[in-house]
Amino acid sequence: MDVNDERESDAFDRGDPSRRSDTRQLVVDKARLPHVFVEDGTATDADVEKERRSLIINGHSEREAKEVPPVDRYNLVYGIMLLHGIGVLMPWNMFITATDYFVNYKLGGDESQYGKNFLSYLGICSQMPNLLLNMVNMVVEVKGSLSKRIVSSLLVVAAICLVTVVLAIIDSSGWPEGFFFLTMGTVIILNGANGIYQNSIYGLAADFPPHFSNAIVVGNNLCGTFISLVNILAIWAAPSKRLAAIYYFIAALLTIFACFDSYFVLPYCKFYRYYQERGMATRQQEAAEQSKKRNRRDESSCLQSIKSKLRPFGEVFKLAWVQMFNVFFVFFVTLTIFPAMLASVEPYDHSTPFSDEESAKYFTPITTFLAFNIFAFFGSLGAHFFQVPGPRRLWIPVLVRGLMIPYFMFCNYKPRFRTWDVYITSDIAYTGMVILMSLSSGYLSSLAMMYAPRVVEGSKSRTAGMMAAFFLICGICGGVYFTLVIVFINESLGPNTPIYQNKTVLN
Repeated sequence: MDVNDERESDAFDRGDPSRRSDTRQLVVDKARLPHVFVEDGTATDADVEKERRSLIINGHSEREAKEVPPVDRYNLVYGIMLLHGIGVLMPWNMFITATDYFVNYKLGGDESQYGKNFLSYLGICSQMPNLLLNMVNMVVEVKGSLSKRIVSSLLVVAAICLVTVVLAIIDSSGWPEGFFFLTMGTVIILNGANGIYQNSIYGLAADFPPHFSNAIVVGNNLCGTFISLVNILAIWAAPSKRLAAIYYFIAALLTIFACFDSYFVLPYCKFYRYYQERGMATRQQEAAEQSKKRNRRDESSCLQSIKSKLRPFGEVFKLAWVQMFNVFFVFFVTLTIFPAMLASVEPYDHSTPFSDEESAKYFTPITTFLAFNIFAFFGSLGAHFFQVPGPRRLWIPVLVRGLMIPYFMFCNYKPRFRTWDVYITSDIAYTGMVILMSLSSGYLSSLAMMYAPRVVEGSKSRTAGMMAAFFLICGICGGVYFTLVIVFINESLGPNTPIYQNKTVLN
């Protein structure tokens, strides 16, 4: 890390007031308040009051002493943000983990019209409405309360999860085409609501210290780990694919209910109220200043009004475009590889534990879903303790990570349909790269999401947080669409003839 990055990292750690426009607010140095900033939540209100008196004794004004933030007791607010991070990705994980149920039980196998590229179709129907609703939520009344959006979107997500459970119970073997389109329809509605939910939660977390935004990313990865473990247990214990899928869907429904209930706990937390009121006051002050500027100019035309609404986004983008690119490209690479590519890789090296038919059925659940989610979780958790590289150098590892896409394409990816030779023949080398990809996904995405709201003035941090969530969805959509390009390259541009056309069987 160079000197500039060290200074930037220190500024983020201290909450340096020079990083914010409203320098009148006191941003407290952790080193100066050892009693207040206790990570395990054991600090009490008495500790806070003691530090306030200490500040006054040491020459700080009484107003500054009153602005010492309260403690997140028992890390309750952090835990609720983490829970909502789990809830944000629960619907997506619910569907991708149940791929075997959809493809082989409901749609007639991977050679059927709808089963062959099911994950790509699922990704498109999931992320396009997510992107559009995310964008609308970001632009429309950004300065308003997010509560109604979060609550209403959670209710829609819960309703669709319930419908999915019902569809799993119903026998649809006689109408696979109808089931496919009905499922895609529910996916579109589900992820439209989820786009509003995700964007609003990141906007909410942007008012808090940086590690609260990271709590959502940690929750995202913890969600996948939980569902992956449910998947493995279901394969071992459930007598049928249908029953295993019902387990996933019910687990998702219960998680959404927990998110819904926990949201109403937040207003009772003094820590939450403090940061929300401070963020609201900052935004109201800026809104008043902007109103004065508008009153000095004649902006009665519709075009000028639109420009006025879009101006804050332009200002934020000029300051934070590098972090927006980082967020986009990290998720573009991740969603190109996971789950569509990794779920289609089959064991190649017969010296591994997955060489026989019985153990091979655990290959994808363990090396793809479980490994990705566990190590992405550790990566995002690591970003809470280490912020290297700084905001100015983060783009370098983000770009280098793009080389992982061709690496996985030359593993044993879609062996019955590929027209290329398999160059990565070691399952150990494959699994090692999955671990590296997962760690880097969690770590780099966390850093980018943490940096984005902090490279702008405090009054624009919520807008930056919501824009970062928008570019996150853009990266996901781009990665999902790019999987179709990878499929085309793999099946059409190689020098060989696909195995399924030769009607041969893999050894």
